[in-house]
Amino acid sequence: MERDGGADGRPATPGASDGIDTESAGRADPVGSAEYDPETLCYRGERVVERTPLGAGWAAVTTHRVLAYNPTADGRRFEAVDRPNVSDVAVDAAGDKRLLGWGLRAAVYGLAGLGGGVALRAMNLGETLSMDPASTGAAPVGSVLAVTDALAAALSVLTTLLLVGGGALVVGALGLLARYLRTRRPALVVDRFGDDPVRLSVPKSDGERAARALSAALDS
Repeated sequence: MERDGGADGRPATPGASDGIDTESAGRADPVGSAEYDPETLCYRGERVVERTPLGAGWAAVTTHRVLAYNPTADGRRFEAVDRPNVSDVAVDAAGDKRLLGWGLRAAVYGLAGLGGGVALRAMNLGETLSMDPASTGAAPVGSVLAVTDALAAALSVLTTLLLVGGGALVVGALGLLARYLRTRRPALVVDRFGDDPVRLSVPKSDGERAARALSAALDS
């Protein structure tokens, strides 16, 4: 069923746009998707071509866009992608690989920083560079003493920065990897040209059925 919009062709339902407020959508439909259906999101002249269940919600292909709504999904619960930007629809349980990549890079940099800091502290170059007249038996030239003291201080600061920064990166890497593991669940993935894919967590059986139905509708 096609719903007429306002004079500018936008949806008649408040907030029904590509950037819809998912929180207000959830309040409008607290029990699921029984009343919050794709027809309410159609622009003037737009109609639903295919609709399929998606977890507690639905996925649909219209004449203009691909819509997906799952009120129980983590994060965003509603997505709308213009049809010309959709390159593929599939089910993927590999998780968000961006989080995996960021986590691995942070872990490598963090471990390198910790290793460098530990090595500098073990070498104790600051004490080696310091020139104590009592221990050397000779009074060093003032300019030489100033330079060696500056180098010792710089090395001490560098050691601290490497240890603190490396530790922070390792902690951040663990957080990113933990988030990645949470994304390793079946998800309906809408690949987009020139942009990151859209992911909606759904039961695997629902996701596979939705992917087949949406792909067939997009190819028709």
